Amino acid sequence: LASLTKNLGDNHPITTKYFKKQGYSSEQISLAYHKGIFPHEFIDSHNRFKETELPLINEFHSVLRGKISQEDYNHAQNV
Repeated sequence: LASLTKNLGDNHPITTKYFKKQGYSSEQISLAYHKGIFPHEFIDSHNRFKETELPLINEFHSVLRGKISQEDYNHAQNV
């Protein structure tokens, strides 16, 4: 998935125009175009979706990818 999102490039004129009309800044739109991370193993019940803070970096452990990088975690905090 990460390589697919990179292949899309940075030119999204229709989507960008829509988001700008909704009042989003160029920086916010740029953040939205980057592939994010999701703590799949952390979500062990529906109650987890009620939490309002980002889980700690060590809770993003995945059996498929292992630990996430500090850079990915920083991006998640920005978004």
